[in-house]
Amino acid sequence: MTGTQRPAAGDTPGRPARPDLRRVTGALFVDFGDRERPPRARYQCLRCRTVEGPVTGAPLVAEFVSSVRAVHAARCTPQEPRT
Repeated sequence: MTGTQRPAAGDTPGRPARPDLRRVTGALFVDFGDRERPPRARYQCLRCRTVEGPVTGAPLVAEFVSSVRAVHAARCTPQEPRT
């Protein structure tokens, strides 16, 4: 290993530190199944606290996974944070 270190994000000389604005807004859960159980998937939105799915079966899971974020974003209404 060399003794040189790169500046961490936001520590670049001459630039102000930027806040990290990345947030997890949803979770896609996929169970690929096995011989006894078909694949299944569901999407949980953390902004509006709703669940899309679950869907079961390989063709339905494939379609669901490819489109759920866009479809849900069209009807998502974020809720106020819980206290």
